[in-house]
Amino acid sequence: MHISVGAVSHQILLLEAVQAAVVGSEFQVITSPFKGRLALDEFVMNPPRCLILDGNCPKQSPLVMVDRAKRVLPDTLILVYLRSIRAIECQSLLSLGVSGLIDASCSSDNVVGALRKLMRKEVHLAPNVAQALALSRFRSANPFDKLSPRELTVCDLVIEGSRAPEIAQQLAVSAKTINTYRYRIFEKLGIDSDVELTHLAYNHGLKGVESTHGRV
Repeated sequence: MHISVGAVSHQILLLEAVQAAVVGSEFQVITSPFKGRLALDEFVMNPPRCLILDGNCPKQSPLVMVDRAKRVLPDTLILVYLRSIRAIECQSLLSLGVSGLIDASCSSDNVVGALRKLMRKEVHLAPNVAQALALSRFRSANPFDKLSPRELTVCDLVIEGSRAPEIAQQLAVSAKTINTYRYRIFEKLGIDSDVELTHLAYNHGLKGVESTHGRV
């Protein structure tokens, strides 16, 4: 009997690659093209054992995607695919309950191996992700480490230019709640505006420069 795996991405090639990766294994992939928002309705009636989320979907923070997926599919294990790697984001995704993080360096065998680790209730980290997390421990203190996963999610969306009503809609809370988060973020970081928040994010790698190995 196959183990069901859901896969969500705006990249058809990525969805096809995931399907091809599990051929001959115990896993069966059900793909769901991302069309501007994370729609999980097709998975609600028959929740997959694992859900692979493309963390690079346009205008959608992976933190927001995981936040929604955990609320809609609380018993489903989540594996996130990242093209760019930011240690602080990886840490927050793990804090949100993500079971695995992979990147473009992962082969078909790596994908199946990652899924099998998740089935054993183990956390899987791709080598580049593990390296980024390890290196981050030797760097100077990052002020964003003070933020909770939800605060970092809001922070990420503010930096991307989203306004409070838009963020509220994505996180299914009120705009007033989002503003409360913003003020709490400002207080923890010792800043007073979204502009200062953006500058601080670039200075501390929350928004980094792409490299061949992702952001580290």
